[in-house]
Amino acid sequence: MEDGTYRFDRAANLNNIPMDLSHPIEGSVSLTPIDITSKEGLVILRHSISHVMAQAVQDIFKGVQISIGPATEEGFYYDFDYAETFTPDDLEKIEVRMREIIAADYPFVREELSRIDAIGLFQGKSETYKVELLKDLPEDVSIVSLYHQGGYVDLCRGPHIPSTGMIRAFKLLSLAGAYWRGDENNRMLQRIYGTGFATEAALADLSLYDRRGEEKRSP
Repeated sequence: MEDGTYRFDRAANLNNIPMDLSHPIEGSVSLTPIDITSKEGLVILRHSISHVMAQAVQDIFKGVQISIGPATEEGFYYDFDYAETFTPDDLEKIEVRMREIIAADYPFVREELSRIDAIGLFQGKSETYKVELLKDLPEDVSIVSLYHQGGYVDLCRGPHIPSTGMIRAFKLLSLAGAYWRGDENNRMLQRIYGTGFATEAALADLSLYDRRGEEKRSP
C-alpha cells in the first residue's frame, strides 16, 4: 500500500526475464513492471502463496516433508509427505496459520548457494525430496537459489513478490493424492490445492461462479 493505493507491480521483467523487485540492476537494461493481476503476475503471486502454505503446513504438522509446489493456470498446489492424512478441517487450520504469516509481512529473501551446500542444508532438515531434486540437477549446475520467509526455506528459482504481507486473497480448495514425480512406483504424497488473486473482489467473483456452477449441477 503506497499513499492509500494498492500497487499492482510486484515483480518485473529484466531483459525479458521475470525477476524479484529486489534483484540488483547493473548497466543498461530493459525493465518492465509486471502487473500482479496479469497472467504472468498471477503465476508469481500464486507461487508465493504456495510457499506460505508450505510454511503453514510445517508449522502446524510436525514431521511433514515438502516436495514441489508450483503455480498453475487456476491456482497452485504443494505435495507433502506426511504420516497422517490431511482432512478438510485441516485446510481451515492451515488457512488460519497462513493469515498469521501474511500479517507478519515476512520478506521473500533470495539466497544463492553452491549445490553442495544446498544439499547439506536440506539433509540437515531431513528434506529428502529437496535433496533428490538437487542431486538430479545437470552436472554443470553448481549454484542454486533458495527463498526464505520467516523461518521457512525452500529450493526455488523464483521470482516472488517482495513480502508475505502483499498477499491479499487466497483460498485452499481441496486434497488429493499424487505420486512423487508422477511415477506410480514412487511414494504417494498428499497434494493440497489452492488459488489466489490480487484482490478480494477477484476471489469473490470466483466463489460466486463456483456456487452458481454447483446450483446448476444440483438436481
